Amino acid sequence: MTAPSGGDPAAIPVQVPGPISATKGEPAHLRFLEEAAAVTGDLLAGTVSAIRAGRLGRGLWHPTGFATFEIAQVPSLGLVRVHFWPDGLRRGLPGHPSIHQHCFRLYSRVLAGEYRESQYGVVDPGLHNTREVPPDARRMRVYEVRPTGVMGKDELHETSEHLDVVPTLRAARFPAGTWHEVPVRTFHATPIARNRFCVTLAVLSLPVRGATDILLGQPGGGSSVNMRSVVTDGEKELMCHQFIAAADVATQAHGSPDPR
Repeated sequence: MTAPSGGDPAAIPVQVPGPISATKGEPAHLRFLEEAAAVTGDLLAGTVSAIRAGRLGRGLWHPTGFATFEIAQVPSLGLVRVHFWPDGLRRGLPGHPSIHQHCFRLYSRVLAGEYRESQYGVVDPGLHNTREVPPDARRMRVYEVRPTGVMGKDELHETSEHLDVVPTLRAARFPAGTWHEVPVRTFHATPIARNRFCVTLAVLSLPVRGATDILLGQPGGGSSVNMRSVVTDGEKELMCHQFIAAADVATQAHGSPDPR
């Protein structure tokens, strides 16, 4: 495993995640959460130090508008990244569907700001022609994400299929110091407003056999191939400054000295 150098303690209070063993889920998912919590704990101080020093390395803009920076590749577990939603700055792909599911499991610690998460359940297809379909169900077109084998290259294909989904979690809030999870095959979205700020340290598991990346959007989006934009030095500098400002505010709110 490779990680950023530096061992300064985090400048913002970061809680130890709660008892993951109490979380409902399949054994493989619970094992992933336990391992991911341990790995992010090991990488936390060095990651915060790297952000403060502006040493995040190359970043890419995700099509939904947030920035990603690779921190480590952990054998048998997956990829560790920092995810940034800068205040006032997004570089999303216009028209890109926001509701999606991953072929991997996701765990992340919220380092600064506030993360928001919405999740969706799929309505049983057998209810389509009955009156039992929930009134808040939304019919969405299915888009497939096809692997390209090229870092930062996304290939999206509109299918003729659709799914009816209902909200199961509506813009839940996760403040700095907490953690959240997204099980594999769970449709979700991240409704973090453009004028809000958030940074997470996320673990993306290795792909789960049989699972695929799927997006849900409006029909007519068509198919597309996109290369993710590289985060500029100026954008990276802005993100690091916003992180430091948020960390200082959090430190003052908790009444503890800034350990820088």
